[in-house]
Amino acid sequence: MKSTNKQNVVLGIVAVAIMAGIAWVTLRGTSEPATDTAAISKSADVLSPTIFDDERTRAAYQVAKDIPEVLEQLPCFCGCMTSFGHKNNLFCFKDQHGSGCTLCQDIALDARKMLARNETFSDRGSLTPQYRL
Repeated sequence: MKSTNKQNVVLGIVAVAIMAGIAWVTLRGTSEPATDTAAISKSADVLSPTIFDDERTRAAYQVAKDIPEVLEQLPCFCGCMTSFGHKNNLFCFKDQHGSGCTLCQDIALDARKMLARNETFSDRGSLTPQYRL
């Protein structure tokens, strides 16, 4: 009888260890950085710049196509985050909202300029100083 109890305890410990291992493998997150395919899929959601006549609007939509990972990090201050449920500036260019909002366009075009100059948002006093452009 003693031998059976020992076996049950050992089997119980092994079962718990196996279940913990399965849970760890299932629930652990990936630490791999985003790949170019992630940026491509984000830019695929952006409306084509060619559908707009205005040069400035086309340029802003092109920025959203070119650097979606940057616009995704930028909040929008025109009110669309509350009124349209946009999560960031990139969302402004997934629909036609960005075509009629100069503030959304300004954010995108400024981001492109800052990226070209290799500025950080902290250089301009932004809310997100950790993101380097």
